[in-house]
Amino acid sequence: MKRSIAAVAALGATALVLTACAGGQAEASGDTVRIAIQTDPGSLNPITNATDAGQNVLAFGYESLLTYPAGKEPEGILAESWESTTTEVVFTLKDGIVCADGEPLTASDVKGTFEYAAEEETGSPFKGVYFPASGLTIAADDDARTVTFTAENAQSFLAETIGSLPIVCASGLADPSLLDSEFHGTGPYTLEDFSPGQTYDYALRDDYTWGPGDVTSETKGLPAKVAVQIVESDATSANLLQTGDVQIATVGGTERDRLDGQEYTQTLDVPLRPGLVFFNQAEGRVGNDLVVRQALAQALDSAAVGKVASSGRGEQLVTLVSEFGAACTAMDSSSALYAYDVDAASAALDEAGWTAGADGIRAKDGVPLKVLMLYPANESQGVTAAIELMQVELKKIGVDAVPTPSPSYTDVIFSGGDWDMVWAPIYTSLPSDWAGILGGEFPPDGGNWTYNTNQEYFDLVGVAQGFAGAESCPAWQDAQDSLFQNLEVLPFWSSTETIYGDGAEFALSKGVLSPTALRVAE
Repeated sequence: MKRSIAAVAALGATALVLTACAGGQAEASGDTVRIAIQTDPGSLNPITNATDAGQNVLAFGYESLLTYPAGKEPEGILAESWESTTTEVVFTLKDGIVCADGEPLTASDVKGTFEYAAEEETGSPFKGVYFPASGLTIAADDDARTVTFTAENAQSFLAETIGSLPIVCASGLADPSLLDSEFHGTGPYTLEDFSPGQTYDYALRDDYTWGPGDVTSETKGLPAKVAVQIVESDATSANLLQTGDVQIATVGGTERDRLDGQEYTQTLDVPLRPGLVFFNQAEGRVGNDLVVRQALAQALDSAAVGKVASSGRGEQLVTLVSEFGAACTAMDSSSALYAYDVDAASAALDEAGWTAGADGIRAKDGVPLKVLMLYPANESQGVTAAIELMQVELKKIGVDAVPTPSPSYTDVIFSGGDWDMVWAPIYTSLPSDWAGILGGEFPPDGGNWTYNTNQEYFDLVGVAQGFAGAESCPAWQDAQDSLFQNLEVLPFWSSTETIYGDGAEFALSKGVLSPTALRVAE
């Protein structure tokens, strides 16, 4: 599970410049749309780059079998149709898909992409996330345009996960070293030129005919060119929006205040970093006792902490899957959340034998009630202030809470290090992801870093995995309720950022800009 969290770490930039790409280019289908993103993607290999910046840049040149419009069922991009159970999914490719080099995409190319991603030397962060790390067999029939995936173990979202991996064409599979600096996919755009850390320039292909919703190169409003610019600060992105130098930009924090009074073609608030707190439940830690976890949860005012952490622009989390996820986005476990009740928290600790000393800090059997509150050292000022507020709130019930910033907090938790609570902004797109994050062997033998032993949750996961797709969502809701009630995770607020469109319209797929949804506004 360490792989899925570490997948958001930035990769090193590659100092290469691409001057041309194969494939036809449309003469015109609208104007140029300029987009600002905050981080350079580094390597352009779609199988090894799982960063947000990488996925936004690579989406123009690579496509997956499925796409995931917010609030809707998955749609096919490369897949014309698919049939799925909990152990097998069969995808039928659309007819006439052409790679950027002019060669047709085959079922064997799809199979080859997964085989390349599965190789240990590839080091793909998608292995074990978008497809099973072991026990997966793949069969391709080029004549029938079908690819069949068979898994040893039942999974609710086999189609949704497998359908997310970017597909590489034969030319890229033949020499994967090319993928670091060239596009070898089926996306609607070719990469004309790029300068790492500065710009990425695309041109619309003239032979694109298989987009979702029947989008083609001739679709009205689809921009003929797209220019992505690396803009590292929210302030600069806001300035560029105001001067008209970019048409689409994401802005967070208080820089949005000066944009609020202006009119834009489209705005969309999206989750940024979910405010999630986890407890170390290992033997000998205070969090091993559910009564203590409940007291800590009741002593914290989620509304107050969340408002500070999100700079007043967030909302209470009631699910671990956002509306931009791939499935079960309507789950709501608000009834399983603990209410703010300082008196109840104090009474519970009294009954459990934690007595207050002269300094107000509780102790039991001579051991003070002290908790180390771990959090990422690079968190925002808002989150840092929220951690300090939590420290103050917990002291009211006699808990000595010690804020502990760490530049590598994941190393601490995965190694079985010294911590009691951790603010860990983990984003997932499927409820089944949490079965891996909060399950398995304890460190150092496995990735169950919270030392979760909630057998009710594990049993409910087993029930949920017996259903495929949307039919499994009620069972996953029950499993999520158990996580909240047993305090495997304590949700606060999710902070947000806002995507602005000025003269351009857009849509997202799993939180990433969808190139086929871009339109030059009339």
